Amino acid sequence: MHDLPPLRMPGATLMTRLNVYGTTAPDGQISGTPHVHLACSEMYVALSGRGAVELLDKDGFSRVELAAHDALLFSPGTIHRLINPDGDFEILVIMQNSGLPERGDNVVTFTDEWLANDERYAEAMTVKTLEDAYRRRDRGVEGFMQLKVAFEESQEAGRAALEQFYECAAARTAVKQNQWGEMIRSGALAAAEETLEHLEQLKQHDVGYLSQNAYTVIRQSNANKLGFCGHLDRYFDPATLMLEGKVTA
Repeated sequence: MHDLPPLRMPGATLMTRLNVYGTTAPDGQISGTPHVHLACSEMYVALSGRGAVELLDKDGFSRVELAAHDALLFSPGTIHRLINPDGDFEILVIMQNSGLPERGDNVVTFTDEWLANDERYAEAMTVKTLEDAYRRRDRGVEGFMQLKVAFEESQEAGRAALEQFYECAAARTAVKQNQWGEMIRSGALAAAEETLEHLEQLKQHDVGYLSQNAYTVIRQSNANKLGFCGHLDRYFDPATLMLEGKVTA
């Protein structure tokens, strides 16, 4: 079994258990950090407590309430922010394209002051302590509030502000986008191509690949990492870890 390639998470996804931050943001709500993904869809599955997700897209602002066992799926380009009204909201995050979020596919809705150039953006994104995480969150909420106000003025003004934010997000991640392509090719694309290969084998009545079955246990990291929206415990993809040289077969 050790000679086989490592199992991937289904579809080369990323799974994370998240306890949403329990402190108050500048608009008086207990929340995580509003941000957007440029290349990844994402799903939130409510595990316990009560919460909501605030969303911003071309149609403006919306809010979705989530109770335990509800799930919300959204596409790239949807700005999202987790709300934790009672301080006990816990979710499971399932992210497309395992590896991309850790490599910059998550742009915070900072104001123009912090999105102006790579140096300012890097400064605003840097987190070493819990206080840094809250500061990053608060700066993101300030920019999120500006986008909301633009949509309140008019649909045209809101879409113009959103388009400007998208352009800044693309610029701030430009140096990472080639690496994203490499991650897709070695992750999600490789997983899809492997499935297509298996289907071709089935058509030829060749079931030999089924004898190369395997299983693996993926445990929580218990790292309590400071994420955008709260305290994270990731379930790492074994294949990704091997590619990065963090574990051995």
